[in-house]
Amino acid sequence: MSNQLVIRFGSLGDLCVLGWSLARLADATAPNRPRVTLVTKTVWADLAWKFRGVDRVVAPEGGGAVAVMKMASALRNDPYDRVIDAHNVMRSHLLLGMMGRRPDARLAKDTAARLAFIRFGRPSPKLDVTMRDRFDGLFPEIGSGENPPTEPPLIHLASQAGSPPAEAPLGLAPGAQWSTKRWPDNKFNDLVKSFLETSFGRVRIFIGPREEAWFADSPLAALAQFEPTGRVEIVRDNTLLEIAAGLAECRRLVTNDSGLLHLAEAVGTPVTALFGPTVREFGYFPQLPTSRVLETELDCRPCSRNGKKACHRGDLACLDRITVDDVLAALDGGKELA
Repeated sequence: MSNQLVIRFGSLGDLCVLGWSLARLADATAPNRPRVTLVTKTVWADLAWKFRGVDRVVAPEGGGAVAVMKMASALRNDPYDRVIDAHNVMRSHLLLGMMGRRPDARLAKDTAARLAFIRFGRPSPKLDVTMRDRFDGLFPEIGSGENPPTEPPLIHLASQAGSPPAEAPLGLAPGAQWSTKRWPDNKFNDLVKSFLETSFGRVRIFIGPREEAWFADSPLAALAQFEPTGRVEIVRDNTLLEIAAGLAECRRLVTNDSGLLHLAEAVGTPVTALFGPTVREFGYFPQLPTSRVLETELDCRPCSRNGKKACHRGDLACLDRITVDDVLAALDGGKELA
């Protein structure tokens, strides 16, 4: 049995996509799969322990170079057969340098290709490679070409196998790291109203600590507070594992391009994803065949690598033109992703 060290500090979405590759590695090498140690941020450590194919998780104690030095000291004497830098950032370089170890594989970046695509609309073969493909390529054991279907890396967090029951709630993740990646709050509000009026279903809204400020005064928060039938639940102040379990209980998650999109798919819950400033070519489209994406074709898309840049039009048309009826139609059937 080989001993492998995999380094990926973040973010949540990237880590969940990497989780698929670690699960594929475990499937491809069973019953003699490698022993995998995953290095990540402390905030993700409890979740990382749950990925299928991960045997050990190491996270820095604190921040800065001192924390990296302590981690390198703890890892230096372990006999790793392969070391994979699945992040390729200064922090992972520093860790490996302090360990005195060169990586056997390192994640290839596509930053220049993305910037050229944003500025000039110039396509590149590098953008045909998804993040899932990039992570898979770090592990030769997985092989090339089409791989057999792999169960989601956190599917075991679901309370029961198979499709969720008919009474399972519809999940909503109205937040995103950047406001330019959020479908307008009033549209989420109208979506919930329409869903409650046309079905007997329940709605579960996932709100992170960074989203409390704008959510508190939103119409969606008011609707949840005063909805008379008690069919709207707000999930907040939960651990990441509790959020993952809550997502696993949903029939589907309506979400912006955010970390919860990838966490939902990692537990086996399909998504209806609303994409605005970011696009398929950036490699983070959903993976489950029953997931769906809604987007508006505009000449100005994509406008930034991660949605951080403000909308130069000032109207966020890429997201605003996605209607409530579009989302309801996608929930009702729609086309599956190719």
